[in-house]
Amino acid sequence: MREKKPRVGTIVGVFDGALDGLQAQLIRRTKFGYTVELLESKGAFHKGATVLLSRAEFKINKDEITEL
Repeated sequence: MREKKPRVGTIVGVFDGALDGLQAQLIRRTKFGYTVELLESKGAFHKGATVLLSRAEFKINKDEITEL
């Protein structure tokens, strides 16, 4: 079985900009959006925290999209 490469993307427009620009790793896709794990800390949000985001709030990096 082929091991999947972790998908990494950028968070945009969530929590009034509190997480804008943070890198996160995709954990799960749902019909409502994505579950991601933060790869960096910012303010009250710590590295490793899990966050639920809509599809508009999480942009998968372009080099990752070509492999989907």
